[in-house]
Amino acid sequence: MSNISTDLRKDFISDIKGIISSARNSAIRSVDFERVKMYWRLGERIFVEEQQEKERAEYGSYLIPEIPAFF
Repeated sequence: MSNISTDLRKDFISDIKGIISSARNSAIRSVDFERVKMYWRLGERIFVEEQQEKERAEYGSYLIPEIPAFF
């Protein structure tokens, strides 16, 4: 192989690796973002349902101890 074709092949492989790496990083960021949104929404639902939007929760309430039974 000539140096030109070897360099082109190295560039090609480098581009392929970059595309894969970029896609993986994007996927990880998307999953992390969705996970944060999920936890935010769970916290919001618990706040509305359990605390009835009060500043502080009344501990010993009924809902939170029952949540694991749903899974």
